[in-house]
Amino acid sequence: MSLLDFARLLAGLFVGAAGADGRGLRRYHPAMTPADPRLGRHFSRCVLGIALLLNSCVLLSQPDAPRLAQPALDELSGLAVSKADPTVLWGHNDSGGRAELFRIGVDGSDLGRLRVSGARAYDWEDISAFEWRGKPALLIADVGDNKAARHSVTLYAVSDPGRGGRQARLLWQLDFRYDGGPRDCEAVTVDQADHSVLLLTKREHPKRLYRLPLPKGKPPVGVATAELLGEVTTVPQPSALDHLGNPMQAHFFGQPTAMDLSPDGRSLLVLTYKNALRWRRRDGQPWIEALAAAPEIIALPFLRQAEALAVAADGQSMFVSSEGASAPLLRVPLSP
Repeated sequence: MSLLDFARLLAGLFVGAAGADGRGLRRYHPAMTPADPRLGRHFSRCVLGIALLLNSCVLLSQPDAPRLAQPALDELSGLAVSKADPTVLWGHNDSGGRAELFRIGVDGSDLGRLRVSGARAYDWEDISAFEWRGKPALLIADVGDNKAARHSVTLYAVSDPGRGGRQARLLWQLDFRYDGGPRDCEAVTVDQADHSVLLLTKREHPKRLYRLPLPKGKPPVGVATAELLGEVTTVPQPSALDHLGNPMQAHFFGQPTAMDLSPDGRSLLVLTYKNALRWRRRDGQPWIEALAAAPEIIALPFLRQAEALAVAADGQSMFVSSEGASAPLLRVPLSP
């Protein structure tokens, strides 16, 4: 159990024990509550306040991790490990940002930024590293749609210049829509083995998993359709303790905000506003079938708005970060 979950549990136990007027604590010791119901209510509120204060201390604590050094990277919404250089991460800002990529060291250092000529940044939400025609590339997902109102959304593929390159050249643009209508999505990754792009929706429950074939050449003019693979019911939703411990944000805890595949293609990692989730699959098993099983839950320190995840090149850890200026860059170990 993480410290955050422990604090929530304390809050829930205190409230459940005290009851509305504090008299519930008499079950444990008659002297613990005053006889006057008004004093009992005050006592109950004090207990609840202490419990929530404990929870808030955990919420406000920041992990001991390197920080993102680039001041302009204040709405990080996607992260990928470069296929050209595993010591380089690529990131980008959320909606309203410029069409540019930020080059980041694994220690959070600023390695510069590059404009992506020919691309538009309407609402970039995720980025994935892959190989296209045998060369390192990056997939940028301009798929954010908070109100599920965009008639089509866009994937951009650009060359991955690694640590020293000065240009992220636009390779192709793929406009598409979802089978069944617009969806809000922030979790996108490339399944290199299947030569496809996977997209996991955010706000609805159950979530939906979509698939798009990865273009072998430049996509034809027009709007493609992402295939619905099925519903995903196994993403954990916020509990009663979540709502008690963090009533302002708990509603969002079950929403996927980023996704990446392990280098061996056997594990799918999904980030939510509360935890990271890991599903494993057998050889040849479709991802929609693997996602029917309960995921491994990877507890994370509290982050202001966790929206960026990338698996390290060796598959033994993952990088996680958040929106916000000078956000922490976590490196979280992954079990074999």
